[in-house]
Amino acid sequence: MTRFRDEREQVAYFMRRLYRQGLTTTSGGNLSCRAGQAHIVLTPSAVDKGEMQAEQVGILSLEGTNETPELRPSIESAMHLAIYRRHPQVKAIVHAHPLTASFFCACADPIDTHLTAEAYVILGEPVMTEYHRMGTPELAAVVADGVGRGVCVLLRNHGVLTVGETLLQAFDRLEVLEVAARQTLLARPTCAVQELTPRQRRELDEYIGRPG
Repeated sequence: MTRFRDEREQVAYFMRRLYRQGLTTTSGGNLSCRAGQAHIVLTPSAVDKGEMQAEQVGILSLEGTNETPELRPSIESAMHLAIYRRHPQVKAIVHAHPLTASFFCACADPIDTHLTAEAYVILGEPVMTEYHRMGTPELAAVVADGVGRGVCVLLRNHGVLTVGETLLQAFDRLEVLEVAARQTLLARPTCAVQELTPRQRRELDEYIGRPG
């Protein structure tokens, strides 16, 4: 398929790069960018992120219609769409689970972006959202709201999301966020963690069909 070929190539390239640099897992994370005025291209579910190719990147309308029915949309497609609908300045989104930054999603303390000029200029102040299960409308809503307050959003007990005017900018912000998280941990090695509650774990068990 040649439709939105350049955008799909870019998404596949940055997904492979994200995986190679250890910033996400084989099954974790999703990337997207705008394609024309009324569509986005988005990484699908159940595809090896480290080997992703352009033809494996899906096409969705901003209304949510899957125009590549042979591909199963990402579980977080509603979150990406909610951000694009509410924030026309956002052209690209990177959602991933980098080790150290994701650790801070379970911490009471924030990632300190005041330690280097680079982190402060590129990231500003990261935003933390309240916990909601992945793939839910509630998560999509709180993350879209978070993007209105910053370019880097930490999803409580989940992962991180960055936005940009290009995929390169969103990717760069995620890399810098992970470095800032490591620096924060070096400067402040102890952190009060906030684990998933028993209720939240039961909800996840039910969601994936794990016997209680």
